[in-house]
Amino acid sequence: MRAEFDLKSPEVARDPYPTFAWLRDHDPVHWSESLGAWVVTRYADALEIWNRPDLFSSDRFRKVRAEFTSQRADVRAVAAVLSEWLVFRDPPDHTRLRALLQKTFTPRQLANSRPRIQAAIDGLIEAALAKREIDFVAHFAFPLPAIVIALLLGAPSDDIELIKQWSDQLAAYLGGSLDGQDNFTRARAGVEGLADYFTRLLREKSRSPGEDLIGLMLRAEHEGHTLGNDEIVANCVLLLFAGHETTTNLLANGLFHLLRDPAALAQLRARPELDASAVEELLRHESPVPATVKVATRDLVFRGAAVRAGEMVLPFLSAANRDPRQFSDPDRLDLARSPNRHLAFGWGIHFCLGAPLARLEAALAFRSLLERAPGLALADAQPRWRPWLFFRALDELRVRCE
Repeated sequence: MRAEFDLKSPEVARDPYPTFAWLRDHDPVHWSESLGAWVVTRYADALEIWNRPDLFSSDRFRKVRAEFTSQRADVRAVAAVLSEWLVFRDPPDHTRLRALLQKTFTPRQLANSRPRIQAAIDGLIEAALAKREIDFVAHFAFPLPAIVIALLLGAPSDDIELIKQWSDQLAAYLGGSLDGQDNFTRARAGVEGLADYFTRLLREKSRSPGEDLIGLMLRAEHEGHTLGNDEIVANCVLLLFAGHETTTNLLANGLFHLLRDPAALAQLRARPELDASAVEELLRHESPVPATVKVATRDLVFRGAAVRAGEMVLPFLSAANRDPRQFSDPDRLDLARSPNRHLAFGWGIHFCLGAPLARLEAALAFRSLLERAPGLALADAQPRWRPWLFFRALDELRVRCE
């Protein structure tokens, strides 16, 4: 039995999980006319796609998708920067870039960042308590990771609002906005603004590289390879964008689900040592990045589906993370769930480079919020989800802070 679901519809955008459940059971590798892509919803199948970069390419911009060789100047401008991002490269280029960038995300760097992260959390909580009611997205979930990644990159904190404007322009395109608008023009403005900003910052820091991420990238060396300036600039844009966009969603989505589940909230208050486990479960339960784009490198048959070279294949991580074949009672929030091999950070060679940082930020944030704002509660029980395909993001989250 086959059925067509409009995965771009407002109803599915609000609550995609019933649709995912049907697809997992009846059509796990589903051709979506509305997306022009194969939609993959089972955990084992998503894992197989992540584990076969030879068959399913991450390189959407450089060599596979014809639309990115378009004559449109804004399309070419966006592709020029994004094609250098680590997440959109295949081996052997990916292997070289990953080895070099990995040297910037060390356990020592993370340990040194902890006091600054906690200080940023404390400052945001103080401001929230003074207001009594806030939009948690605008006043906490966005500023925290933006402050942290800007500090790590060595960008002045005064520039965060400007960076946010550029980042928002890029987000509508990369998030797969379903509003029907042409987002390339805005994405070009965002990408060029961020690239120009980091080009200037790189020029300044090249004179005397410090211990921030840009300084570490300038000094990184692996098997005789170093990072070129274009690669550093492009991956600064990636680290800034991915470092705050996805963590913003983790924080906001996570708090939303905690506050609407009294049993889970009481459990975490009673057992704050569950903070790390709680973060993993919140990532699984409402994945900040619901899906990724892969492109078939050749004609193949995958789980009975005839996939042609160049066609997009979308492993839906948010569907895989609620697959009952992998997780017992998957729609229930279980903060002590173990094991919890979710796919929210991807898998294999493309496992998220910044995962340890996101985990640390979220664990510290949730523990601090519950300790210092014991009366924290939802002011709006049904906030609006943004109509995006590749980011699971709330428009706002009104909370009372007491």
